[in-house]
Amino acid sequence: MSKFTQPSRSVRDIKTLAGMADDVRAPHKMYMRLFALETERHRRLQERASAMLRVDNIDARCAEIAEEMEQLLQILGVEAVAPGGPPANARPGSGRVPTQPHRGRGKGTGAGRQTTSGETSVGEAVKIRY
Repeated sequence: MSKFTQPSRSVRDIKTLAGMADDVRAPHKMYMRLFALETERHRRLQERASAMLRVDNIDARCAEIAEEMEQLLQILGVEAVAPGGPPANARPGSGRVPTQPHRGRGKGTGAGRQTTSGETSVGEAVKIRY
């Protein structure tokens, strides 16, 4: 019996797609691209609606905060607080809130203590760090 031998393969026998043109204009590829674009547009519109809802909620909360601040300033007898400045009817050196006696275990926290630079007065804005 004779052996069947296969001819050895060389680099010339390797099949590649390098010589073929990329058929970008194929209709099924254009429909797929349209579908992908429409899906992305729909997702972006949903993201936009969600972001606008969050902005509306933030604006509503800011309005509530402004109302509450006005109510508290009315109770305290202060007309208005200018951003970054003292109240409109405040005299220099006035407007400090006397602190209540501290009920904790700390030392040196008695009534009548003056506010320090780290504390805020009635006319100063409270800064909250997140």
